[in-house]
Amino acid sequence: MKRLLDASAGFDLDAFIAALRAAAAGERPGRAVRTLLQQAVGRPDALRAALSDLADGDETLLFEDDTVSIWHCRFHPEREVPPHEHRMPALIGVFAGTEANTFYRRGAAGLERVKTRRVAAGEVLAIGDAGIHSVSAAGTAPSHAVHVYLGPLSAVERSLFDWQTGAPRPLTDANFQTLTRRISSAARG
Repeated sequence: MKRLLDASAGFDLDAFIAALRAAAAGERPGRAVRTLLQQAVGRPDALRAALSDLADGDETLLFEDDTVSIWHCRFHPEREVPPHEHRMPALIGVFAGTEANTFYRRGAAGLERVKTRRVAAGEVLAIGDAGIHSVSAAGTAPSHAVHVYLGPLSAVERSLFDWQTGAPRPLTDANFQTLTRRISSAARG
């Protein structure tokens, strides 16, 4: 762990992933993962350099097993990914730009918007296993973050939710693309 935190050394991505895996499998995984993410996003240039060769798309799986899924996620200011669920706790460490996470709850008339939380570079956000949110980048630049899910995200059947009706749809690539919406700069604020 010392190499991961040593400011004079480069960011050791393998050590970071190993530390996240151990934290996710240990006692109080949410707190331990949050601490590691906070340390990592405190070195944004080093983290970006460590991910530069691996993270060439908007979503890059860095590691997954039965206890943890670790992703690099990039969001854009002109697109908002549809409301979706993870069905497990998630921790998001933003290291560039700002993520805008809009949270919803299921209501009698479909999804009800609860709040929007902006997570700036250097901040960590925790989402519970029942959370439903949509995501875009706030401002004019893409956001970059490490998303850590406390479980095997790709092995869980999850839902996307229709913007208008709130009706759940299976989380498939086709549904994701269909429900992703373009947003204007005026709507972003």
